Amino acid sequence: MNVHTTFRSILRRYGNTVTIRRNGRTETAKAFVQPLRRRHRLYINDKAIPAGLFDNAYKLYIGGCEHRFSYGDNTVITCKGQDYTVVTGEEFVVGDDEVYVWAILSPKKELKEDDYDVID
Repeated sequence: MNVHTTFRSILRRYGNTVTIRRNGRTETAKAFVQPLRRRHRLYINDKAIPAGLFDNAYKLYIGGCEHRFSYGDNTVITCKGQDYTVVTGEEFVVGDDEVYVWAILSPKKELKEDDYDVID
C-alpha cells in the first residue's frame, strides 16, 4: 500500500464532508478542515498579522488530489455550514506519489457597499 492509498483511506474514514462549488459544478468530498493556527498565518496575503490577533477565521484544508485549488479560481468550499474561498493551495508529494492537496481557506464574505470604502 502506498502513501496515497493510505491517506485516502484515513480521509474517507475521518474527514469532514465538504461541498466544493466551482464553474457551475457542485461536488461532495471528504477533507480535513481545521483552524489555521496563528504561527502558520503570519504572512497571509503578504501582510503581517498584529501580535495577539487570533480569530480562527482562516482554515487549513487537506483533501484528495482530485480537487486542486488556486487563488482566484472562484471555488467555494462549504464545511459545517460555513462558506470559504481559497487563498492559496498546493499539492503535497512524497517521492513521485501525489498524496494530498492543501489549501488555506478564508471565510467567504458578501461585500456590502461600505466595504468598497476600505483601503488596505
